[in-house]
Amino acid sequence: MQSSGEAKLDFAYKYPFSSEAREVVAASGETGVNDKYLRAGFSRLESELKYGAVPKVRVKGLSSLKREYVMGYVYARMLVSATGSDYAIARFAEAEAKGAREALDFDTNDNILAAAKELGLEATVGNGAYLMRVERYLSVPKKTDSMKLVNQRLANGIVRLDRKEMLQLMEGAVEQEIRSRLPIERLKLPRQVVEMAKALKKYEPSSTLKAPGKGAYAWIEKLLASPIADVRHRSVNLIFAPYLVNVRGMDEEQAAKIITDYIEKCKQVNPNTKINESYIRYQCKYAKRKGSRPMSLARARELLRDTVDIG
Repeated sequence: MQSSGEAKLDFAYKYPFSSEAREVVAASGETGVNDKYLRAGFSRLESELKYGAVPKVRVKGLSSLKREYVMGYVYARMLVSATGSDYAIARFAEAEAKGAREALDFDTNDNILAAAKELGLEATVGNGAYLMRVERYLSVPKKTDSMKLVNQRLANGIVRLDRKEMLQLMEGAVEQEIRSRLPIERLKLPRQVVEMAKALKKYEPSSTLKAPGKGAYAWIEKLLASPIADVRHRSVNLIFAPYLVNVRGMDEEQAAKIITDYIEKCKQVNPNTKINESYIRYQCKYAKRKGSRPMSLARARELLRDTVDIG
């Protein structure tokens, strides 16, 4: 049976954004920069920027490695702040949220509810479902249509979620929580952290090194800022997906998110569309696999002539 200290460390290892993790860090007594933990943080962040995932480490029963994993998260936060890159921060938060989701998949209901409370998503379990007040549910941005409130079971101000829906909601809440606490002010970062962060520049996509919206593809950036009522399917597969993935150099996840957000704005102009997240993800993967480029401005003018002026 675990002691209270072991249980706290185990929770912190799985959910390093939690108050338990902050307690573990405070109890470590670390004051200066610890080279071992700095290297652990660098490896963690490098994996997240390169692969979009927290590195997998099996540390069952090994308290020292769990502690190193928690401290690695602390240093990864400092390193990603030192990059000064919005892209890196977004990539870090998304990867950490996915890692938390993977831990939640195999965790107990008690720990799921405890982690949810940490995120401001107080819930209870009843009749095989997670029950949450609607205002709590609405506090987390939804990435998919299926998670929108209109598609949920709602009665008397309470939303009923199955396990998959609850964990999907929590993944979004973890990402939101991590991003809300970044970046750490540069003046508060140790010099060693700032210096080491320079080595992460190579993972910066070309899109952030070259200002978007200039040159031959400025019209696409203009289109992304102009929601349209029609021709959206072809705009996704012939313009946006190849542009974001193969011109701006984004990974498929980031490109899909930008397109999804754009389509949501388009729905405010005309809600009638069959475009969904799976279609968008498929088009981004297809564009990446084929190396396709966006259609020319001349062809786009013809395609969109009755929809929007793109110059």
